[in-house]
Order: sequence, then C-alpha cells, then structure tokens
Amino acid sequence: MTENRVLSWTPRAVVFDCDGVLMSTEEYCLLSKVLVLRDHGVEPDADVLASLKGLHYSAAGDALARSLGTSASAAECSAQALAKQRELYRTRPSHALPGALDLVERISAVMPVACATSSPHDAVEHVLAAAGILPYLVCVTSPTMGFAPKPAPDVYLAAAKACAVEPADILAVEDSTSGIRSAVAAGMRVLGVGPEPAAEQRALVDHWVASLDDPELTDWAQRLALPYSKGVSACV
Repeated sequence: MTENRVLSWTPRAVVFDCDGVLMSTEEYCLLSKVLVLRDHGVEPDADVLASLKGLHYSAAGDALARSLGTSASAAECSAQALAKQRELYRTRPSHALPGALDLVERISAVMPVACATSSPHDAVEHVLAAAGILPYLVCVTSPTMGFAPKPAPDVYLAAAKACAVEPADILAVEDSTSGIRSAVAAGMRVLGVGPEPAAEQRALVDHWVASLDDPELTDWAQRLALPYSKGVSACV
C-alpha cells in the first residue's frame, strides 16, 4: 500500500462505491437475504449468515435455495432478495457517511464523479438523491443495468466510459474486497475506506483511510485543479 499513489496523484475522474462508502446502506444487502429466509420460516444461523455476506443478490439465489430446501428455486430466491433490497432502500432511514457529500461536491467541480454499485441502480439513485449527492454524479452503474456484478470489472468500466476517461486515470473508492477486486480488474487505482483493512484488502489498495472526512483526503481534494467541462455523456 503506497500512499503517494493516491495522495500525490491527480486522477482525471473518481468513481465511488455506494454502500458503506457514500451511504449508510451497507447492511441492506445482507438483510434483504435474511428477510427472504424469514418469509419462508427459516432463521439463519451464523454459518448461513457468513455464506450470504457479500454475495450479490443474483449469486445468492443458490445459497438461499439450499437453506430453504425445496420451498423455492434459486431464481425465485434471487428475485425475492432483489425486491427486498429495493424495499429496504426506499423505506429504511439512511444518510450520507461523514465527509461524503463535501468530498463529492468538491471533486465534481474539477472532474467527473460517478458511482459504481452492486445494488439496484434505482434504489441507489433514490438514497443518493435524498442525501443530496446524486446531482454531482455523471452516472450510477449497477448490475441491474445489465452489467456483471462485482468482483467483475464491468460496473467500473461502464463508469469510466460514461466519464470519458481511461480506467488508468481513475481513482476508485471502495470498502469491500469484492469491490476492490472489481476496481483493480478494471485497471484503476483504489482508495480503501473503513475500519482497519484485512490483509487481502491492504495488499490490493493503493491507500486506505478510516472515512471520507480524513484530513489528508480533504487536503488532497482541495489541491485538485483540473479543467473540466461538465458536458459528459450519460451512462448507458
């Protein structure tokens, strides 16, 4: 992990993850799967919870179906988990994490900013709009738009295309191992955010901060000064 690969570097765009990076919605991915099991009368134990953590809803169908036996197919479980996740985003309280809105606003004044998420794009746009972040973004990319979920690089590559910037010139901001792997596979430098990283995360990222209101990160953002025309193409 080399500090100057982020804080001594000026990217041409920044792409943020949403859950656990910009917004306090990281628990909803796992909770949506737990609610599917509970709807079928199954209370997951610690082993089941561990197997479901970090799984995209499209990949969780098999694990959920195994827990339920023959009461639902993998496809049905995936669809139910997606519906639950959308419901949680729209009905449960959420907020921008410390430093997120200020950092996005500051960076968007000088270069394109986007969001690459594994969650449903309509649900993510809903919470980002409520937090005041969405207007500063070029686009939100998500597997519900036809892209492969993280750790595949697709959502990050789509964000790079929307920003009209090569992946090597983009900084990705992530908190999960699958998200970090996705950004690395896309060819981006990665800033990790959150508590002390696991060994694998530390080995993959270029720098790590505890939160987006980290003083060094704020100072770095204040020094950015690239000319930027905001007429960037929308995400497709």
